[in-house]
Amino acid sequence: MIRHFFQIEDTKNSYSVILRVLVGSVFLWEGIIKFLYVNQGVGRFTKLGFPEPSFVSGTIGCLEILGGLSLAMGLFTKEFSLVFLVEMMVAMTMTKIPLLFGSSPLALPHSPPVTGIWAFLHEIRSEYSQALGSLFLFFNGPGSYSLDAIRKRVSSKQ
Repeated sequence: MIRHFFQIEDTKNSYSVILRVLVGSVFLWEGIIKFLYVNQGVGRFTKLGFPEPSFVSGTIGCLEILGGLSLAMGLFTKEFSLVFLVEMMVAMTMTKIPLLFGSSPLALPHSPPVTGIWAFLHEIRSEYSQALGSLFLFFNGPGSYSLDAIRKRVSSKQ
């Protein structure tokens, strides 16, 4: 099981680079934003009720920056895509499900729809896309234009 987790999947598909750069870059800039804007970092985690919101925000911000860069370059693709899949599931559970029922601790959207299914679907679009992109990368692998492909070639020569 653990061996499968660390196994580098397909490195032949050259088109994986498109989705890898998309998913990686969104995580990268979302990580940077957590440090630049208090309401997106510490403030958000405070409203969500996290203990030590400064630590949590900084840790997640650093993870998104490091992991986003790694995904974009195709390095540790499988590992970071799994971490980000879990992160997006937690984000959807904590921030979007309450919106569906009108009980979100975060500010409601500025214009209709404010609560209910349409507000939920509109607000979940980012996490949903990032989760599915991460799931694709986890199962598909990094593709041929990646540092993981180089790692695989080097390890197969040994």
